Amino acid sequence: MSTPVAVLPQTNRLTARRLVGLTVEAPLADPLALATRLGPLRCAWDKPMDGDSAVGVGVALEVEASNGPDALRLIRRLSRPGTVTFLSDGPADTAADDRPCPPGPWFGGLAFDPSRTPGGVWSGFPATRWTVPELLVWTRAGRLFLTAFGSFDGPTEAARAALRQTLLAARRSVGSGALVPTPTPGELAIHTDRTSWDALMDLALARIDDGTLRKVVLARPVDVRAPQPFDVAAVLARLRTRQPGSRTFLLTGRDGSHFVGATPETICRLDGDELATEALAGSAPTGGGAALCRSAKDRHEHRLVVDGIAERLRPLVTRLDIAPEPGLLELAHVVHLRTPICGTLRPGVEAADIIATLHPTPATNGTPRDRALAFLAEHERLDRGWYAGVVGWIGAGADGAARADLAVGLRSAVLRGATARLFVGAGIVAGSTADGEWHETELKSRAVLTALGS
Repeated sequence: MSTPVAVLPQTNRLTARRLVGLTVEAPLADPLALATRLGPLRCAWDKPMDGDSAVGVGVALEVEASNGPDALRLIRRLSRPGTVTFLSDGPADTAADDRPCPPGPWFGGLAFDPSRTPGGVWSGFPATRWTVPELLVWTRAGRLFLTAFGSFDGPTEAARAALRQTLLAARRSVGSGALVPTPTPGELAIHTDRTSWDALMDLALARIDDGTLRKVVLARPVDVRAPQPFDVAAVLARLRTRQPGSRTFLLTGRDGSHFVGATPETICRLDGDELATEALAGSAPTGGGAALCRSAKDRHEHRLVVDGIAERLRPLVTRLDIAPEPGLLELAHVVHLRTPICGTLRPGVEAADIIATLHPTPATNGTPRDRALAFLAEHERLDRGWYAGVVGWIGAGADGAARADLAVGLRSAVLRGATARLFVGAGIVAGSTADGEWHETELKSRAVLTALGS
């Protein structure tokens, strides 16, 4: 395994050694099953409905920052060309032009509140942390690819030869079977705190009634203990099977814990200067879409999110297209109102600018933004860590175009051995009730609880 290199975000170069990557195509197989055979999982990003999947094994390089300003500087640096050099497989590699660009190669996330010192279950997840895996197993349009990464200071041919050996070993492990998760033996012990939720709801509704807030998003933890350590790969396999409309993700902390989830909400997708995002707010049980569309309370909550995103994005774009009416996003246990938003970025606008502008969104924080943040900091008394933060991948392709696929870290949990802490939340507006919002968070918790084996 390559040794991770710690860097400071203020430095001009990520490392004195070159970080290089080499890609080959392999027979089609399940990326998760293949990666699980090859080594410890470090990251995963799966969009089942699109057929795109990426699973990273080992570590070629890891970088992190411990506060908000440094975190954004680091993300800005990783999004620009030059952090990774992609090699061809020698002069006779005529297939190189037919290969798509791999996702990433930087996989990681950003905390909900980057100014907060992480502790407890979040001790392995600083303000921001990004990993280039030693081997990335990924699919695109029905094809399987393997990309090996490493840091080298010698000749290019030596780097190519070393990466080729990694790829040859990985190809020998390719099989056709998908990963079939085994059942979790025994019962899960689940603990929640309804009393604290009711008290927090009373405070939030009082601030809405007196006009201090229009909306605030409250979160609560669900603590789980299993009779034996969780099988992280099996949890991922269940999530992608049962939540095909979401992005399934895995990010490993520096302490070996895992942040996993199946999030339905996009922060942004970037391809050069083209931006795609969405507003996702308003919820009902599956099958309740028609009633959701008629709900004045939910449409009001959704409109606050749409307007908040549009207001923040307009200074960054030359074009902004917003669907006139929300549609429905149907998930396994819940349905949401969803409004697609897309646009063209102004010259010089990067992923870090989008994150700084949109994060946290009104769907995870509330409105007005600063008042909602202040309310949560004072009253929620929950270390959200990377829950409701930013997760996904960033980087630049061989053509120099910046690319990113970033989502909100929702429907998620931190796994450490046989324990898990889930996080679920609900948007509170005028007309919300403690019972109704508790029921909504119960529905949202099912995505991860069933994946854990409940």
